[in-house]
Amino acid sequence: MLRRLDHVVFVFRDLQSAIDDYRRRGFTVTPGGEHADRITHNALIPFADGTYVELVGFRDLSRSATHRWWNVAANGGGLADFALLSDDIAADAAALAELVKTPPKEGGRITPDGVELKWRTAVLKPPLPFIIEDLTPREFRVPSGAAADHANGAIGIASVVIGAIDIADAEWRYAALRERGAPHVEVRKAEKDGIMDVRFRSG
Repeated sequence: MLRRLDHVVFVFRDLQSAIDDYRRRGFTVTPGGEHADRITHNALIPFADGTYVELVGFRDLSRSATHRWWNVAANGGGLADFALLSDDIAADAAALAELVKTPPKEGGRITPDGVELKWRTAVLKPPLPFIIEDLTPREFRVPSGAAADHANGAIGIASVVIGAIDIADAEWRYAALRERGAPHVEVRKAEKDGIMDVRFRSG
């Protein structure tokens, strides 16, 4: 089943510039490491409610054009995707069969201190999110404690808005996710499919 909103993804050509920008905004940003594909690396903004923001940058520009988030980065960066946490991704992918674009496959990253993290992800058809199941403990992937303490008072992700060319179809598709336990999201009419906005919760 789908347990919760896991995280939202912002992508950029240059990760360090994004880190500096978010720190100026009062967020505590923790370096995340390099992804297994060696194309991207990331940094995390975890929150007290267990969700987090993932800042993704591209390390290998020679292979970046094949990456599904590259177009966002190439157009100046910003919101690219969001993920729902699964406790059994094989069962969820089977139940959501007609909504699955890319079936579950293994991924991971190496943290700056050398810890290897592993997970499985399945990509759903736009404007739906991707789903993720941890193979290593989630607490290794998502920092807590002081890393989730932000000077601007942010304590979590309050809401996610997705845009859809065909709003009726998108609402039907997302209803199938809610039957698997997905949280509520707002769906709006848009010129393209995908995540449009995220709002943060302050304490």
